[in-house]
Amino acid sequence: MKTIWRQSIIRWLLGLAACVVIGLIIKQAFLVVLIYLLGSLYHQLYQLYQFHNWLRYSGKAPPPEASGIWGDIFDAVYRLQKKQRKSKRRMQQALTRIEHSTAALKEGVIMADSEGNLEWWNNSAGHFFGLMRPVDRGQAITNIMRNPSFFRYFTQKRFGEPLIIKSPAKEGVYLEIQTTLYDKNDHLIFVRDVTRLHLLEQMRKDFVANASHELKTPLTVIKGYLETLDMFKENLPPSMQKGIVNMSDQSVRMEHLIEDLLLLSRLESNEKREEDQWHAMQDFSSAIQKMATPILSEKHQIRFEITTNDRIYGSYNELYSAFSNLVVNAIKYSPDGGEIVVTWESSEFNGVFSVKDNGLGIDPRHIPRLTERFFRVDKGRSSKTGGTGLGLAIVKHVLMHHDAKLQIRSDLNQGSVFSCHFPASRVRSDSIPSVSVSSAPISEE
Repeated sequence: MKTIWRQSIIRWLLGLAACVVIGLIIKQAFLVVLIYLLGSLYHQLYQLYQFHNWLRYSGKAPPPEASGIWGDIFDAVYRLQKKQRKSKRRMQQALTRIEHSTAALKEGVIMADSEGNLEWWNNSAGHFFGLMRPVDRGQAITNIMRNPSFFRYFTQKRFGEPLIIKSPAKEGVYLEIQTTLYDKNDHLIFVRDVTRLHLLEQMRKDFVANASHELKTPLTVIKGYLETLDMFKENLPPSMQKGIVNMSDQSVRMEHLIEDLLLLSRLESNEKREEDQWHAMQDFSSAIQKMATPILSEKHQIRFEITTNDRIYGSYNELYSAFSNLVVNAIKYSPDGGEIVVTWESSEFNGVFSVKDNGLGIDPRHIPRLTERFFRVDKGRSSKTGGTGLGLAIVKHVLMHHDAKLQIRSDLNQGSVFSCHFPASRVRSDSIPSVSVSSAPISEE
């Protein structure tokens, strides 16, 4: 590049010097130099015109013939254009391959902008949602998917957990929707057919509910005979007396297990749910205190710090079951001399019901699995407490019904804190009257 410029400048200066010499000879130096300068300017403008005219037609034709600096500029731009067109073809081919491979996926893929307007979708997504091109392009996805659960999921951006809904276009098909935000809060939506998994899960729930219900009758008969034998156990040998006591204890434990299974089945299926209403937290505090008093030992202490006039919106029996489960667990798994603190705190953002104990604590690696059915950190210690292993699973499902989340913090040999976080929409402290409800039986873990 430097060589071309140097040669061009030297050539121009030599031309200028020749014009000066010729002008001196004919005694018209100024006129000759002026003509030379105007000619140079015309040449540059003409080359610029050719360059501009070539670019106007996207440079698809070969560049004009030129020498010197302009010839090098034409060649350089032409090479860049060829390289750009080649890169564009490669990108287009890659994009086409991506579109074809995405279109072949069994899972649906939808791209929507930050406002939720549809931009692109593959064939599976169109099949699941009944989308049609180009009619639905640019439409808001909430107008296409007229499902209350999906509307709340999408507008409130509850993208932490997948949503399972019925397909609006395919009868009997259940879809799992997972949304990811990218770029400028644009939406990438993945849709998966989970009909088979949904039916298997429904079969499991139905089996648990039916089996639990059917077990109640024979268990009632067994308990009745054990109670009769217990009345006359003094006339029986000591070995049989011990057996009767053990069978009675195990039948009570089995009864609690069946009750918990039935409750969990109702929570999972949303059957027989009572209407949500406003309830004073003081009512829960009084009911839980009354419940906890008989099971407290002399070496345990429990302190309630619920002094506000806050109210919570939900099902009294479900919330009572969740709160009392946490308190009973804290009592059962606290060593002698342990203290349990039950608190309620609220702010403009949320309300938090917490149960804190200074017991043995839980290894952090076990915390993610605590709400699983029948999961036990220490099977030997848990079986001694008489728990069913379903308490925290019940708590989890109750909180799901109330748009709340369970947070567990624990350190080994220092204790645990179980906190129920409720959204601000379900908590208030105004003068709305609460609904008086009698204490419901709890479901212990």
